[in-house]
Amino acid sequence: MGLSVLVEAKVCDASNPESMDRQFLKALLQAKFLYGNKFTAEELQDIKLMIQSNIYKYLSILLDGRERFEDEATSKMKARGFHDHATQSDGQVDSNENGQCIYSINPKLKHFSDWLLDIIATGDLDAFFPAATREYAPLVEEVWKDPAIQETYRRKNELHFLPDVAEYFLSRAVEVSSNEYEPSERDIIYAEGVTQRNGLAFMEFSLDDRSPMSEAYTDNLQAPLPPLTRYQLIRINAKGMNESCKWVEMFEDVRVVVFCVSLNDYDQAKMMQSKVLFETMVGHPCFKNIPFLLILNKYDLFEEKVNRVPLSACEWFADFRPVQNLYNINQSVAQQAYYYVAMKFKDLYTSLTGRKLFVWQARARDRVTIDEAFKYAREVLKWDEEKEGNYYRMQEDSFYSTDVSSSHFLRQG
Repeated sequence: MGLSVLVEAKVCDASNPESMDRQFLKALLQAKFLYGNKFTAEELQDIKLMIQSNIYKYLSILLDGRERFEDEATSKMKARGFHDHATQSDGQVDSNENGQCIYSINPKLKHFSDWLLDIIATGDLDAFFPAATREYAPLVEEVWKDPAIQETYRRKNELHFLPDVAEYFLSRAVEVSSNEYEPSERDIIYAEGVTQRNGLAFMEFSLDDRSPMSEAYTDNLQAPLPPLTRYQLIRINAKGMNESCKWVEMFEDVRVVVFCVSLNDYDQAKMMQSKVLFETMVGHPCFKNIPFLLILNKYDLFEEKVNRVPLSACEWFADFRPVQNLYNINQSVAQQAYYYVAMKFKDLYTSLTGRKLFVWQARARDRVTIDEAFKYAREVLKWDEEKEGNYYRMQEDSFYSTDVSSSHFLRQG
């Protein structure tokens, strides 16, 4: 059975080119591990060197933030005087029990910090690394474990270019920096910078995506299995949409659009950019009458973050108000927030097309949720093919109900 799936990457951050298409590529990498060919030795070596180099980029962000926090704290301490310098009016501690600023580091680490930040500033990192990666790994580990850096990391939300995977790699600096290091599947999924440089990236694979929902029961154990479904993942980006999407006409058999949005970006401009791009794609003639599947990704990070930063930080979600024991269902704030975001996109899609939007929750670093997402895409296609029959209407009622007690949203929450 042949089938093409058109996948739209999340909006790219123009201020950080390395973030381009990152979310799509996490799903692409998961698909490669699940269904496609493994990486070649050359590809693995390139990924290894990239991960090792990234460690120093992460560390430089922390060191730069440490300097900024130290300057701020020192200025406040001087302004208040030594008699009350230990604690700010908001309760934040500026100094340790010895009166030293908590963001200060010893001369040895300060020397290394100045040296690394100078290299980063001049853009010469590649000239020093990965050749020097193994040599400096113990020092990187020492810097990472230093109390001042840990205090800085606690304020990671103020370090806008520090990815959430920094701790994962920095805590393993010596291991990752060794010559014998071989990136695991998880390392590759977590890696920042695995990108496709060409304007169009795609991957083909076959997937046994049958499920009890879509396959008719038979007691004939000798009945032949249906053929595997052939998938083709195709990446397009915001630039492609701005160029009138001329090349999309090449893919006449595109039958579903999968649009990925990072839930964790709700407090950043990227969420509103995703909304605008979503509207543009939905209204584009290339995708007229093609079903859309919205994947709300990074729920695990969203679940932790939404308890610290209210969802209303996004202007589109300004009227969100979590309630206790909603409809006598004990839903967490994260579950309510996820449902709310899903409904905002569903309502927007319906207002633009008059049709229902399919929604799925995922964690791009979790193999199981990506596998389920691809299988769900197949269900979307089957329901679309049978939309004139009673089967479709029954499935629609059970899977796409806007009632808060819908099994889909509760199970995925």
